[in-house]
Order: sequence, then structure tokens, then C-alpha cells
Amino acid sequence: MDRRLSILSETGRLRRVIVHTPGEEVEAMRPSRAVEELYNDIVPLEVVRKEHAQLKGFLSKVAEVAELRDLLAATLREKEVRDAFASLIAGFYNAEHRIEDLRSLDAASLAKAVIVGLPARHVRLSEFIRGTDFDIPPLPNMYFMRDAAMVYRDKSISSAMRFKVRRAEALINRFIFEHNPEFTGGGRLIDGPALVRDGFSLEGGDFQVIRKDVVVIGVSERTSADAVDAVAKAIADTFGEPVTVLAVVLPVARATIHLDMAFTVIDRDACLVYEPVILGSRRARTIRIDAVPGKEARLSELDSLLAGLKSVGVDLKPVMTGGTDPLRQEREQWLSGANSFSFAPGKIIMYSCNVHTLEALSKAGFEIRSARDFLEGGLDPLSFKRVAVGFDGVELARGGGGARCMTCPIDRED
Repeated sequence: MDRRLSILSETGRLRRVIVHTPGEEVEAMRPSRAVEELYNDIVPLEVVRKEHAQLKGFLSKVAEVAELRDLLAATLREKEVRDAFASLIAGFYNAEHRIEDLRSLDAASLAKAVIVGLPARHVRLSEFIRGTDFDIPPLPNMYFMRDAAMVYRDKSISSAMRFKVRRAEALINRFIFEHNPEFTGGGRLIDGPALVRDGFSLEGGDFQVIRKDVVVIGVSERTSADAVDAVAKAIADTFGEPVTVLAVVLPVARATIHLDMAFTVIDRDACLVYEPVILGSRRARTIRIDAVPGKEARLSELDSLLAGLKSVGVDLKPVMTGGTDPLRQEREQWLSGANSFSFAPGKIIMYSCNVHTLEALSKAGFEIRSARDFLEGGLDPLSFKRVAVGFDGVELARGGGGARCMTCPIDRED
């Protein structure tokens, strides 16, 4: 039976969410390849799995949580579907000599192979000389679920990933949304893997749904201006309604690879921000795009993101990542202090190591709790008016993202 996809905001009560627990693919990465794999450093699997278990365990208290690898295996149950997927993956990696190996695997083994990797069986001299480790490379970034897939209203969006090392993640997510009836929803809005090219990229860390008719998108290292134009047009034309897109032009820096590293919505009237990028004297430019069906969009520059949101009736009070001290702001923003995930209005989960951010949230009326209070103590997370739940994540953060990055919500209440 089909089940709905519905995302109309960043804070509506969470009903269904997809995560991916880090696995053997994380330990298949060499230190010499960490930068190439878009990591700040290598991470120890045992530790990151324990940290991720706190996030997943907590989310299971408030919503239905699906594991990506399990979803992929369920999608691949039928032999015909497995064969199509094997051909897709082998073709993407130019590994046609492994098609039969992939097709011979059962659903669970095939799902594992495309995430953990398939060791090389050298048939090309160039690869033998290079000492290529894998014909199907492991995907150590897969646990950052949000980057490769997102949902807007009742439709899925498959990302156009900026870097080739991550493009298979979007292919995998697109395949699930296409072939698993529990995740097809109203179909697909953007086919990123088909559109990606130099100058056209779109990733979920830059895409935030403020309201049914208001979306904020970061123009960043990972999301291009051309893609933002395409999204605005696709929304207006597909739904036959006007939409306002606020484009935030982020500095190209490791600390601000996506918008959600500097801005996330935490309540109907509040947001968590990295002050220098969102509010400071050198704040990111914000451009309003008013798109209407079948017509050219109208563009205008705004004073700031928060001013732009206020102009469309969304008045958000900022809470500062790291508090008010510039040194603490920079340090905690680097550890994904702004990268929180809302599971209901005024209720968020984030890394507990960002103590000054939690202190700022406390001053803003959020009760500060540990994920362990709910995993071990039996408290109801939804019983609080406002709550910020901290979970362990120092090693997870070294991968370059936080709680929002690691979650792909697919159903929220309005």
C-alpha cells in the first residue's frame, strides 16, 4: 500500500525519517584519501556507530525510523529489479565486467555491496598499475542522508551531487523512491542524477522548506545558482502555484559547505544561526526569487535572510551558535553547532559537545536534555514546550555534518 510523502516545513511533527547507520564503508577509507572522500579526517567505526545509535534510538521514540540499507534490500526483492539496479551501478562505475557478479547476489548482499564496496578484480592495465582497491567503491559519506535526497510537499528530490565520489548515493536514493511503493509518494520533482553537470549541482543540506510556498536554498560549494533557478521553476510549474525561493549566497569554505551549517529552523518563530554568515556585517547575500507558473521569475535583493523571511510572514528570532563570543561561535560552528534537526516545533536534537550553543538555547527557553534521559529514563520528548536534546557526536562531526545532515525526513505533520 502506498504511503504518503509530505514535507511542508522544517519543524512539523516528525512521522517518518530515513537514516543510515555507519558501517564497514567508513573503515574502508585510507587516511591518504580522506580529503578526496570529503572528510576532515578518518573516523573510528566503533565510536561513530555508538554515537549514531543515540541519534537513531532517540528518533525511534518520536517517529518511524527506516534504515537505508534495509530499504534498499526490500526494494531489490524481485530478480528483475535487482538486475536493473546491478546494471545501473555497474554502468555508473564503468564496471560492466562485474554485472554478473552483482546480479548473482541476493537482495541483502547486493544492497551491502553497493554501500560497503566490491573489491577490485583487475581487468584493465591502468587500474592494475594504480592499484585500485574497488570496482564498486565504498560510500563513507552515506550516513549524511540529507545531502543525497530530500522531500518537498509530496514529491522526492534526488540530488545532483557536486562531487563524483558522492553521486552514487543519489542514484541509490532515487532508485528507492522510484521502485519502493512505500516511498514513491507523488513522484519525483527533480532528477538530480540526470541533470548534474559542471555548473549544475543541488544538495539537500542547502534545501530548507519554510512553508508550503516558501523555500530557502543555499548557493554554496555544493549547490549552484543554475540549480536554484531550476528548482524555483520546477516547483511553480509542477504544482501550478507561485513560490518564493530565498537564495542565500554562502562563502565557499569548508565550514559552510551547506546552508544548514549556518542556519536551521528550530521552532515556528525561532532559528539557530551562525551569526557572521547570517547576521554579521559581512553576511551572505540573500536574493528573493518569485516564481510563477509558465512565466519568468522576478528577482530582488534583500537585506538579509531573516529580513527576507519576515517579508513573507515568517518572523524568526535568531539563537546564536556558540553564543555571543566570536571564538566560541567559530569553534562550535565547525563542529556543526548550527546543524540541528527538529522533530516537532520547538523540539530539536543536536551534538552535545556544542555546550555554548546549548547555553544560548537555554537562555532562549529551551530545556536542555541528554538523549540518554529519553533512551534510559523513559521521558516523553514531546511533553516539553521547548527542548534541545544533546547526543554524543564528536567523531561523527569529523565527517563534516550534524543531526540535520544525518536525517532524511519524508513525512511531517503540517
